[in-house]
Amino acid sequence: MEKLILSEIEVEELCKRVAAQMDKQMDEDGSNLPVLLGIMNGALPFMYQLVKNIKHPNEIDTMQVSSYNGTASTGELIIKKKPDRVLEGKDVYIIEDIIDTGLTMHLLRKYIMETYKPRHLYVVIMVKRAVDKPHYQEVADFTGVVLEEQRYIVGYGFDYYGIGRCLPYVFVPSEDDFKKWDEILLKDNPDFKIAKR
Repeated sequence: MEKLILSEIEVEELCKRVAAQMDKQMDEDGSNLPVLLGIMNGALPFMYQLVKNIKHPNEIDTMQVSSYNGTASTGELIIKKKPDRVLEGKDVYIIEDIIDTGLTMHLLRKYIMETYKPRHLYVVIMVKRAVDKPHYQEVADFTGVVLEEQRYIVGYGFDYYGIGRCLPYVFVPSEDDFKKWDEILLKDNPDFKIAKR
């Protein structure tokens, strides 16, 4: 590990704070059974921690989407898994791990509004990057933390080719970490292509 971004305690406190804000919104909306829609796979740890702290009755569901092919943006939303619950007329909370450029979230919000017609649609983000490159200024309704750190992060849903999602904290990996993980990935699949970090 090169740098700790969020400790396990900080992650827990962040989730409790965001869950309390969501509870308040659900009460104000008079929501019956709002749907927490976790975006797989990165948002799942965050969503499950929120669920443990939200007092208002709710349903959980998942979607899997992308607007990237490898590291290149396609400019289009690719739907890999659709929601299973009925979203029409419901209060829906999209739960996502991170917003960087905001392109995927921009496309996802439009898709959900047009396709499923929820009563309200909220975006809940664990980490929002503070970026100065051109991007969609999607303002999340609920944000855990704004991160100035622009480097690759791992832990608590953030991964390196699937490695590290289950760790209870968030950190910037060291070069030794990357080297060790590359060895594991290549041993598991010798034809695996490591993208440039």
